Amino acid sequence: MNHHFLKVTAISVCVTAALITAVLAWFAKSFEVDASADTLLMKDNKHYIVSQQAAKRYDPSEFILIAFEPHDKSIFSEDTLDLALELGNKIEAIDRVSRVRSIATVPIFTALNDFSANLNVDELSWQKRRFDEQFLEKALSKHPLYEGLLINKEHSALGLQVVFTTPKELQELQSRIVEIQSRMLDSELSDEDRKALERLKSQRAELGKSLNEKRIAEIDQIREVVREYEAEGNFYLGGNNLLAYQLIKIIKSDLLIFGALIVIIVSLVIFGLFRQFRWVLLSLISSAISAVCTLGLLSVFGLKMTVISANVVALQIILTLALIIHLIVQYQELIPTIEDRTERIWATIKLKVKPCIYAGLTTAIGFGSLIFSGVQPVISFGWMMVVAMLVTIAVSLSVFPAMLLVFFSPSNDVKKHKHIEQFMTSLARLVANRTTWIVAASVIIVIVGIAGSLRLTAENSFLNYFKESTEVHRELTFIDQKFGGSTPLEVLYRPLQARTSPDLVLTAEAEQKLRELQETLEQKAAVGAATSVADFTRIAHAVAGKPLTEYELTAFYKSLDPRTKEDFFKAYFNEAAGELRIGTRIKDSTEGLDRADLMATIKADIASMGIDESDYTLTGLFVLYQGILERLVKSQFYTLGIVYLAMAIVLWLVFRSLRVAIIALVPNVITTACVLGVMGLAGIALDLMTLTIAAVAMGISVDDTIHYIHRYLSEVKNKTEDAVLSTNISVGYALLYTTMIIVCGFASLVLSDFVPSILFGVLTSLAMVVALLTDITILPVLLRRFVKAKG
Repeated sequence: MNHHFLKVTAISVCVTAALITAVLAWFAKSFEVDASADTLLMKDNKHYIVSQQAAKRYDPSEFILIAFEPHDKSIFSEDTLDLALELGNKIEAIDRVSRVRSIATVPIFTALNDFSANLNVDELSWQKRRFDEQFLEKALSKHPLYEGLLINKEHSALGLQVVFTTPKELQELQSRIVEIQSRMLDSELSDEDRKALERLKSQRAELGKSLNEKRIAEIDQIREVVREYEAEGNFYLGGNNLLAYQLIKIIKSDLLIFGALIVIIVSLVIFGLFRQFRWVLLSLISSAISAVCTLGLLSVFGLKMTVISANVVALQIILTLALIIHLIVQYQELIPTIEDRTERIWATIKLKVKPCIYAGLTTAIGFGSLIFSGVQPVISFGWMMVVAMLVTIAVSLSVFPAMLLVFFSPSNDVKKHKHIEQFMTSLARLVANRTTWIVAASVIIVIVGIAGSLRLTAENSFLNYFKESTEVHRELTFIDQKFGGSTPLEVLYRPLQARTSPDLVLTAEAEQKLRELQETLEQKAAVGAATSVADFTRIAHAVAGKPLTEYELTAFYKSLDPRTKEDFFKAYFNEAAGELRIGTRIKDSTEGLDRADLMATIKADIASMGIDESDYTLTGLFVLYQGILERLVKSQFYTLGIVYLAMAIVLWLVFRSLRVAIIALVPNVITTACVLGVMGLAGIALDLMTLTIAAVAMGISVDDTIHYIHRYLSEVKNKTEDAVLSTNISVGYALLYTTMIIVCGFASLVLSDFVPSILFGVLTSLAMVVALLTDITILPVLLRRFVKAKG
């Protein structure tokens, strides 16, 4: 072996790695965090396209709701309304804010003497008329348009609706994208359409990035304005933009705080295990290189971090360390037999290159199974982790040994842990003497796990993403319960396509059906504020003292000025399409909410009204999110089936034995069954975050399984007297070390305010403990029984 050649090669690897890391670090600066609701949806499917078509037709305004709960004054008092006006004026000074609506600025229609066509809505507001408190309270009591949006039912809080303008260029791009996507509902897109669609999406992404940055700044500005008035009462902010804002803040905070905490904890554990600071430094540098290179590549590939993939960096660090620990343990094991450090490093790589590559690739396959989940954000997470694992393999097997050779000269003093060796020796005896117990315990765990997994449900809400003790949970829950719900649900009703008279805007029959439909929705406990054109006809009825005839309503509608039409009709009535829209929001905090049951009940009620399925469409974020939830349980077992099959094939190729491949799967089957069983028995809902746990558990735990089997087969080949004991006190150290590092690292996530991160940390830690126990109990039991030395 040429030592000089190895040294030159190692230096070349270090220099190349430094250059590549520097380049990818530059790209990593552009890596984006995207927590908008759209990141949770499948793009280009039917429901998504229909929702985009509806958004194009009705152009619902982008808004944030600020709820204000005065300390000791009525919401209808002059002082409270003056404060609302003052607050609104300050917020309207923010660049993109078009207006701020409150009960001080909206028209009070009951102030009219009649419903003549000469209506000037600007003159009907409290701001203009200064109505007294009693009149205003009576006028707004059970108001069909304002209650649930601008005041709560209890009249203890008022709302300020901050309406934003969307850049015209972005609107035009979105319109063209929807136009092309709509063709997918009837036929396949042409190559020209696909290219045009990708180009338009790319342009939209660029504009959207700038807009998202503005939104974050706007919310900070709004909070700054609101902070000036906190002495007057309690403020609560809500809306999709605010949810995205909070998620981005938490993701970035967790990346910084828990990334640093994991590094500190892992450093202490590594130092405690190896008692040499050089190993700590070398491990951390390798992990940092892996993380930076991965983020750079993800940025190059256009992949963005979402709530689903928020733990990519933590996983990257942990997985890199897991491989490196195996290398360190092997290096230290060779110290008594190979004196020359260069030769020892080379021997370490030769012995560990195959198991490390095999372990890395099978882990990549485990994560890659998520690509077949059919759920867009989970698919993206799967691709991210595949990239991360390939980087981890490259860094661990090239950069780590190169830096070890060039820059570090660890002491030959190996710190033995007597208690660990005694533990591993005892386990070897247990495997030899208590085979039946181990098999029985494994079977029981699998049976209980399967039974628990059958209780898995797909039911969750955005509110549950935050600890109940957090400010964001308090705000979102207040808005959800007091101001009409959180998740939008829309009913698009088409009674106008067969109008008997083209001169009529809205027939009496259509208006009556619309009102019945809206009332049916409003009777549901989980349905919050519901609004439609029927609300306007109710107001007209109250003002005129009698219902308006369809001809009076048509004449009135056509005489309105464009702004008034836009304010009160555009979002609920599309004359060209002959379509009426009911906009509502679902209260996510409703106790015992079953989304699937709610959807089924709504459809059944609509059918009982004699409305055919072809005459209406349910859409909105609620429908899209529910569609994803319905696929989760099926997707969970489908992806697990794929990953087991793929891993069986890979393990068969790796070990060149179908018997060994099947044995290798057993610990991982037990681990995934245990994790899914615990989730089912503990009532942890399967959602977009917990869906990934099984793949993560499978992906990480299979590493140790491969390392154990590879060493065991080597011991069997060398005809070692007790292959299990020899494997336990060699690679067993690495298994225990990696498990300790992963568990200690991920256990820190329990301190997060983000519930999915907490669950991720707890369940991943559980998976690693179970994986370790199965790898050092049932796995050697099966190996001793079915794998014998040849000859």
